[in-house]
Amino acid sequence: MTDSDHPVTDRPADRDVPADRAFVCDDCGHRWYYDRRRCPACGRGAESAATVRLETGAVVATTTVETTPPDVHAPNHLALVRFDEVQLIAQAAAGDLSPGDRVRFDGSHRLRDERERTDPRLVAVDDS
Repeated sequence: MTDSDHPVTDRPADRDVPADRAFVCDDCGHRWYYDRRRCPACGRGAESAATVRLETGAVVATTTVETTPPDVHAPNHLALVRFDEVQLIAQAAAGDLSPGDRVRFDGSHRLRDERERTDPRLVAVDDS
């Protein structure tokens, strides 16, 4: 089966979905982060998947990219984070995150100079 076997109709990536949202299958309840044509658990078309806000997650790994494309801000701090069953790579607001830290999405940041859209970035959760 190829992509041409499935017409593109309002796929999740076609929606204006904020970075702090995951998709949830209307049929089986499975959650995922990155664009998919079908639910990875049950195979239902993702065009009707709802979105849910990701609350708090745990950092698995971090890195900082110093050499970025010309229009991307540098340094670009990234973190691999697990939010329950959803795991993703996202921008961190600062380079001070470490594996095991609890994080949430916050703020409004622009990744690219020419881009109008802003998204939240990962910040540490204050456990005090």
